[in-house]
Amino acid sequence: MKLGMPALIEFDNLEKNIMLCKELNLDFIELNMNYPIFMPEKFSYEEILKVKRKYKIDFTVHFPEEIDLSSFHPAIRKGHLERCKELIEWMSKADIRLANMHLNNGIYCTLPNRRHWINEKYEEEFRKQLYESYSELNDYANSHGVILCIENTSNFHISFIQKALDMLTEFDNFNLTWDVGHDAMVNFNEKPILMNHASRIKHMHLHDFNHISDHQPLFTGIIPIDERLKFAKENSISVVIEVKTKETLRESISKIIGSI
Repeated sequence: MKLGMPALIEFDNLEKNIMLCKELNLDFIELNMNYPIFMPEKFSYEEILKVKRKYKIDFTVHFPEEIDLSSFHPAIRKGHLERCKELIEWMSKADIRLANMHLNNGIYCTLPNRRHWINEKYEEEFRKQLYESYSELNDYANSHGVILCIENTSNFHISFIQKALDMLTEFDNFNLTWDVGHDAMVNFNEKPILMNHASRIKHMHLHDFNHISDHQPLFTGIIPIDERLKFAKENSISVVIEVKTKETLRESISKIIGSI
């Protein structure tokens, strides 16, 4: 099991993130591609390779959250797929091997008594588009040595998302990120779905939930942190301590030293 941290919004460069990573004796940093400073256009793969050699740390990548491989708009779907490929190519050159991504729920209509997901209304077309996009992405990632992990975003318990996940198990490069905080936010209803695909779980986002908000310091909420760490250790899963400030990272790491 390797432990890492997310790149923090409070830092304006990679160097500050690296210094904290080294201070806390962590193994890697997850670079968030929602942050302009980490995008390939701003950050060369040569610089990543240099940093890896100098500091002996590794990296994972969090794809942009707006990525939607099943968009009903062909141009949008194509653009998002091409951006994923650009990131994968950059990762391969930078010797970064794991990409975390979301499975986009799409848009919903608010009815008087419930939400109605457009992807559910047009589920056959949604699944067809997702299948075709993921098939292309699967082959591209394989050819570049990159592992694709889909993160639960409090959505795995939704019926049409569950069916989509089952469909994607056909692909060899279909893996999962278990975000334990997102799971807790929906009363742990995502855990059974994740356990149905337990062998596919390669990555974890670890943070706590206090009935109000997730991304809380470890051991301050309702999540059985020791149990989640045990699962990660037994299955050689990389774990991002996904709290979002340097203070809460220090607090969380200090509490898990005896648990790993």
